[in-house]
Amino acid sequence: MRRWGALIAISLGSLLFMIDTTAVTVALPDIGRDLAASLTPLQWVLNVYTAVLAALMLVAGSVADRHGHRAVYLAGLGVFAVASLACALAPHITVLIIARGVQGVGGAAMAVSTFALIGRSYDGRERGIALGIWGAVNGLAAAAGPMLGGVLTQYLGWRAIFVVNLPLALLAVALTHASVTAVPGHRGKRFDLAGLRALLRNATFTALVLCGIIAASVFACLVYTSVWLQDTLRLGPVAAGLAMVPLALSTFVASTLAGRAPRSVPPRIMIALGLLLGGAGSALQAGLGVGSTATAILAGLVVSGIGMGLLIPAMGTVLFSSVPAEHVGIAVGVSTTARQFGQTLGVAALGVVFQTGADTVDGLNRVYLVTAGLGVAAAVVAFAMIRDRTGARV
Repeated sequence: MRRWGALIAISLGSLLFMIDTTAVTVALPDIGRDLAASLTPLQWVLNVYTAVLAALMLVAGSVADRHGHRAVYLAGLGVFAVASLACALAPHITVLIIARGVQGVGGAAMAVSTFALIGRSYDGRERGIALGIWGAVNGLAAAAGPMLGGVLTQYLGWRAIFVVNLPLALLAVALTHASVTAVPGHRGKRFDLAGLRALLRNATFTALVLCGIIAASVFACLVYTSVWLQDTLRLGPVAAGLAMVPLALSTFVASTLAGRAPRSVPPRIMIALGLLLGGAGSALQAGLGVGSTATAILAGLVVSGIGMGLLIPAMGTVLFSSVPAEHVGIAVGVSTTARQFGQTLGVAALGVVFQTGADTVDGLNRVYLVTAGLGVAAAVVAFAMIRDRTGARV
């Protein structure tokens, strides 16, 4: 139990900060009515969390490298839990926004630590399995967040979204103390801009960052899939979330199996294949018509989910092999920030594409075609640029 208790503890943290990124979205109308808030402050309930999360990734990564990832992870869990309680009790929209910002502080500490803790806790084939399961939890949490938020809001009220964080955070703290070994940080290794430049001169790491940006842009099409499901098909938040379940399940299964793949399979092949499948999934969804139903995107969602599932453990394996141990935290911070940038850029750019369509269906088909091309481009980058830390291709 102790051996895999560490993975449960780490995965719980990932589950918390991933779900809180998306679950709150569907609760905004209820929050607005309950706290008498207009659209602008409601937008900040979402944006302040992701903005603080992104802004502090590099700082949190550097602190974790210097002071120990376990200590920073535990601190992040504590901050996140306290902020969640403040969100649940918020009497005014301003208090909720501030508490969401503090949640972002805890989320950043957790995000940069979980990945490194897996690398420190497992080796060899066990590390691959752990990365696969961890990646599966991430994918499942990201896809299931809106559905969970809809269920909790509909049946228990929006405050329940934050209340459920408390027992999960306490369980994660207990399991971390019991199962995760503390490893001293590299206090003499202060990371500065010169160190960041050296990290980015690593061709493999730069390729991972670039692939992460493009992959996040590819999967940003899900925002417009949700618009089609809710605005055109008139599905409610819970039903729209259920329509995306095939993506979550295929990601979970593929990521778990990919973590068990033989070590003879080069990670760059897995990454390139995952990106190709992500693009192929978009292409499969690009034939929507006016009378299409949610089943029309089923095959594409499954293929895209398999691609996402292959990506996560393979990219983790390459990162661990290409970055010095004392800089894993900052490397995770850089790559995570880059992915969030890619998602933001993707949503904005695809929004322009979406609006060029004659109607919602035509706009969504154009979005899918663009993301299909991006998937192919990212696969070429991965295959051509990813190498191991000695300079030979993985």
